[in-house]
This record gives sequence, C-alpha cells and structure tokens, in this order.
Amino acid sequence: MKHLAAALLFALPIVAQQPQPAPFGEKLDVNLVLIDAIVTDNKGSQILGLEKDDFVLKENGVAQPIDTVDYFTNRRLLNAPEQSAPFKVERVSEARYFVVFFDKPEDGQLFDQLALARSTVRDFIKDRLQPGDQVAIVGHDVRLKVYSDFTSDKKQLLAAVEESARFGTGTLEAPKSEGASILRSASRSQIMSRTGTVYEALDVLGDTLRPIRGRKNVILFSPGIVEPGETVEGGVVINRSRYYEPMIHSLNASNVAVYPVQLQRNLAGGDVPAIHQTLEGLAAETSGEYFRYNTSFAPALRKIEQKNNGYYLISYYSHHPKGTTGYQRVQLATKSRELRVQSREGYVYGE
Repeated sequence: MKHLAAALLFALPIVAQQPQPAPFGEKLDVNLVLIDAIVTDNKGSQILGLEKDDFVLKENGVAQPIDTVDYFTNRRLLNAPEQSAPFKVERVSEARYFVVFFDKPEDGQLFDQLALARSTVRDFIKDRLQPGDQVAIVGHDVRLKVYSDFTSDKKQLLAAVEESARFGTGTLEAPKSEGASILRSASRSQIMSRTGTVYEALDVLGDTLRPIRGRKNVILFSPGIVEPGETVEGGVVINRSRYYEPMIHSLNASNVAVYPVQLQRNLAGGDVPAIHQTLEGLAAETSGEYFRYNTSFAPALRKIEQKNNGYYLISYYSHHPKGTTGYQRVQLATKSRELRVQSREGYVYGE
C-alpha cells in the first residue's frame, strides 16, 4: 500500500480591526499575497458580484487592507444578460485550470479502477470541457510524468489519457505556444531527480503552477499515500515524511486546490485510516475536497467542475520582519453572516 486527517476549512466572520503600525525603524519585507475563495449561501449556491468592501481578511486577528478582488467564471453561473449581470463582466476571467493526476498503484492492483477513472476523464473532456478551460494530464510512478501540458485541444488530451494508461515516459518539452504551462516553469533535472515520491511531485508541480494567475485544481486519482519514512501503527500514519510540509506550502503558495479521488472500493481487511489520512489532509489544507467512496467517478468530477464555475481571487500586501521565515495563517470571511467562504488557510513567507 502506498501513499492525514484534518478538519474542513472555514472562515470565521469576525469584526475588522485596524492593523498596528510597525515599530519605528523596523525593516519589513512586503509581498503580494493571492488568496482564492469560493463564496456560497446557506443552500450552497455560489454568490456573484462581491467587492473588496464585502470581505474581511485577517492575519493574527488584525484586519488587512484588501488591494483587489477579481472574479473568475465560465459564465455558467450567469442567468441574466451581461448588461444585467450582478458584477462587472469586463473584470471577469473565464479561464479554469485542471491537472488530472494518476497515481500508479503498487503491485498491479486497482488497474480496473484506473481504467474506469480514465474513462470518466475522457467523458469529462468530451462533454464537460468549456472553451476557457485548460487541462493537463500527468501521472506518477518512479517520477512525475507529463503526458500533456495545459491545452483545450480535446484530441491532444484524449491521446494523453491513453498514454497515461501505459505510464510511459511522457514529455519533457514545453509547448512552443504561449500560455499556461507546467513544463515551461520546470527544469528537466527537477522532474527527473526531484519527484521520486508523490509528495515531491506535488511540490514541484505547485512551484511550476505559481506563475499562472488564478485557482489551479489538481484532481488526484490515488489508492492512498504512505511514503518511505512514514510509519503506520494500528492502521494510522504516526509520523510525517519530511516532504509533506514543503508540498503543502508549495501548493498553497501557488493557489492550488487538491481534490483527491480514492481509487479503492473494496478494502481488504476493512477500511484502514492510513489510506485516507494524506488524501484528507491534502484536500483540507489546500481548500479542496476529498472523495472517499466512489462506485463511479463521474459524480466527483461533476462536483469539482461545478464548484469551479466561479471563484474570487483576492490580493493584499503582507508585512513581515525582514529576514524572517514562517507560516502565516489567514482568516477570510464576508461581512454577511449568511454567506460561507471556502479558502486556503495560510501561506509561507520569507522563503
């Protein structure tokens, strides 16, 4: 068996305070931070048209001035003409980014489930892909394999899904066309020598996705992750690999949400917590969602796709003492207590 349990993320609706000025003479690093957020009402319907004055963003209980709020949507959420839309349509981006990641099970197990997953992905590409969508197909066995960089070309993507079934070498060549790319930001040596575990592969993948403005979504088909150096006792992972935290930090720094989809259905010996721990943790710590039991993979892909029909990208400037490093927790809410915000819970600074 290859391949953490964490609470679901939520934002606390708390009253804004004025930030305290830095002590006189203190040198600060000032960095732009981007936080993606999905806002829903109590029925789960996504909310459009919010502005920066509608949000409250805090670090350590202190409100931070929001610089910009942009809205990304493929316009499926629009039910009125553009001139009547509840937000400024000219400020909307239609791009959505999906990375389909096939984690190869050990010992030739679960290949029937992988075949079903690939079939579901093919249907998603053929039937659900929107004009503004960009999709990449990757896999992992001994290292990260890129079978297709980002594209909206359905023919290329379908061919990449077929190639992923063989877990071949993939490609290391970046596309010649401009636009979003994994391989343009990753060196050959990074992929060949720094992606031996799934944690390292996701870490490098996070770094390569950082230049792309917007929310990126990794759909991770996996049987569960327990990496070398991690110990399982009583069916529970009791220690973390040294690669785990760097992976989480890389994904959050790049606004990457991970949606793990469990491949296993019939679990020999019962439902062992260890096969879910890392997948649950990845989802919870990157503002994604874990799909634990799947007799079919279509509902999971449909929910991921619908969830990303619209989201906000919020920018603000962070201030930390020069030369320091650490992890900064962030609380994001709306001023309306009737709305719910799902966002990542922090970022690493000073790296």
